[in-house]
Amino acid sequence: MAGLYTAIEITALLAGFVLAAEIVAEGTHRLEPLLGQGMAGGVLLGLMGSLPETIFVVIAVLSGSFSVAVGTAIGGNILLFTLGIGLAIVIYALKWKKSLKMKEDYHIDLYFFAASTIGIGLLILYGSLDILSGLALSAVYVLYVLYRYKQTSVYIKNNNITKEGTKLLLKGVFYIVIGAILVILLSKPFIESISSLATDLRIPLILAALVISPIAADFGENLSAYRVVMKSPGGGSTAIVSFLGGKLENNTILLGLIGIIAGIMYGVPVSIKSSIPELLTVIGVNIVAIAFIAKGRFGYKEGIILVVLYFIGIAAAFIL
Repeated sequence: MAGLYTAIEITALLAGFVLAAEIVAEGTHRLEPLLGQGMAGGVLLGLMGSLPETIFVVIAVLSGSFSVAVGTAIGGNILLFTLGIGLAIVIYALKWKKSLKMKEDYHIDLYFFAASTIGIGLLILYGSLDILSGLALSAVYVLYVLYRYKQTSVYIKNNNITKEGTKLLLKGVFYIVIGAILVILLSKPFIESISSLATDLRIPLILAALVISPIAADFGENLSAYRVVMKSPGGGSTAIVSFLGGKLENNTILLGLIGIIAGIMYGVPVSIKSSIPELLTVIGVNIVAIAFIAKGRFGYKEGIILVVLYFIGIAAAFIL
């Protein structure tokens, strides 16, 4: 009976996520013509999608659970850059009956994402997260946001946004903020309900850790991106850029906050020795994602390949 109640709770939470995703997608759809893909998708949608993880990481660091914080910060990359992007490509192809083509200067997002990947490699050599390494990683994301802000200022100036345009801009931001708040409020009970159902159904711990928990944690972000894909033909590129922006934030600000907060509050560095295998995996996945997205055009075949890669990775984890 407890399992039935949990299933009903999950169904209700899923309905809430659908509503939140629709609100966020509508906000992004309104903002993109005014701000451009980079700011609307890479910064705003990416940042909103990463908010639940950001809050969870901060809480974990404040409670002294450093390993949990590091794992959360890097845990979503494999999921989003295989299953997440793969499904976005397939959904786009099904909806619009054509290949997904990247637009605008999406290479900028790739450059900053590549810089964050190099930063993780240097972090492994450095050996710990502290105030210095935290600030260095965070600087990558700050520079990214500043670049996009400067670019957006020029974009707005060139488009000569009127008072009516300003109203549309504020309304779009309002939609995204409301949707993000809903995602934040729903994320914790959703993850707890999924974990409870996994326990009730006696699902193996490794399956829960590698599959169920990451999907639950990134469910809101994925759903919002998929709704953006379905809003307009240009939404596919915006969704891919939002994945890049969200995981760029994970690679930089999220990891950086761990070192900065731990250094200020506890005065000690956070060792990453136990997380090196995961960090190396993230580097590998990031390199594949960069090479893949740099092509700039994807169809059914590429989407299916990424989805299959996800399940191969999960299968390999079970075997090893």
